Amino acid sequence: MKLPNDNEKYLSSWKYTEFARYIPDLKKVIRQKDGEFSGLVDIAQVEQYRNMYKNTGLYTSIWHYDNVDIESATRLGPLYFDIDNEDLNISYDETIKLYSYLTKYIPNESVLVYFTGKKGFHIECEPIALGINPSNNLPNIYRFIAGAIRDKLVLASLDFSVYDSRRMWRLAGSRHQQTGLYKNLLPQDVLFSDATTIQEFCDTQQKNIVEEQSFSYKANEWFRDFTYNLEIEKERSKDFIAYFNKYGSSVFKNIEEKHKSFNKEALLNGCSAIQRLYDQAKEKKWLDHEARLFLCSILTYSEEAITFLHEILSNCEDYNVEKSNSHINDWIRRRELGIGGRPYTCERANSAGVGCGQCALDSKKKWIKIGNKYVESDEVSLPSPVRFAYSSLNKGGEE
Repeated sequence: MKLPNDNEKYLSSWKYTEFARYIPDLKKVIRQKDGEFSGLVDIAQVEQYRNMYKNTGLYTSIWHYDNVDIESATRLGPLYFDIDNEDLNISYDETIKLYSYLTKYIPNESVLVYFTGKKGFHIECEPIALGINPSNNLPNIYRFIAGAIRDKLVLASLDFSVYDSRRMWRLAGSRHQQTGLYKNLLPQDVLFSDATTIQEFCDTQQKNIVEEQSFSYKANEWFRDFTYNLEIEKERSKDFIAYFNKYGSSVFKNIEEKHKSFNKEALLNGCSAIQRLYDQAKEKKWLDHEARLFLCSILTYSEEAITFLHEILSNCEDYNVEKSNSHINDWIRRRELGIGGRPYTCERANSAGVGCGQCALDSKKKWIKIGNKYVESDEVSLPSPVRFAYSSLNKGGEE
């Protein structure tokens, strides 16, 4: 996985991984349990690890972590696939089929194909290109995606045992303990040759340089569609009748909402947290990840609000209009599907460190839509800055 070179970038913190090696006497891959390479270790130490064990039979976790405490750390890793078959030619044919499918949506330089050194191939899709956010749910998401693709492409050699929370992954550029061949990144001309040429290419260690990565809106949209489907299936599996009663047919078609009137001045005057982040973006040219999510949750209910959100984000030095639109569309789509995308409550904003810390708003009863009208329910809605931002003709008052 290629991390940003700039330490100021959000994802640069995901630099810790686990080391492991193949133990011939046990015929197993064992994580380092003692010494300087035990636990979670900075990936920068990988070359020292190679030298210590002669670069043979080495592994790192497919996951990178944002701190050395695995219990509290969050995972980030590429969307990955392991194609493994006793017949290398079958592995190769299915790898080409999978690669050809993936590169319809993901830039070629972001789909990395490695020969593992024996009878299979690893494919890794770079998270920066796909806009993948760190999450400890990634193993489940990746398994779901692999299952959908397997069914679509009819892949018999896709290994599903690799989708777990501490998966060890053969180290790129390391030597296979049995064959003596190296796990190498395959350039296009070698990838589209044949299995024999690939084995010859991997008789020596290659440089295995991964290019700097850039966000791809198309790849992100492709990835997000899978996550929506996963969330919908999870909801359905709980209780179909309860699911239908909760969401009705809104998951299958969009309900046209009446226009919500956005009031920028009322929001800034009413919520000191929004005002603080607005000023911070203008003065410091920077907002952290949680602050951006908070703003996105509030400012995605009308075109005027989205314009204001872009106005705030455009002050940041790392502003990327395509990436910002992707996050905005994701938030809106999840809300439409009933699988998230709701505004931050003041309580959530405070717990994430982006609220005012002293909210005095009262809870209110929720409004439920029946037909084309809203009625007040007995269910209590926790206070949220969204109250200040909009008024709606549907309810004749605050959202």
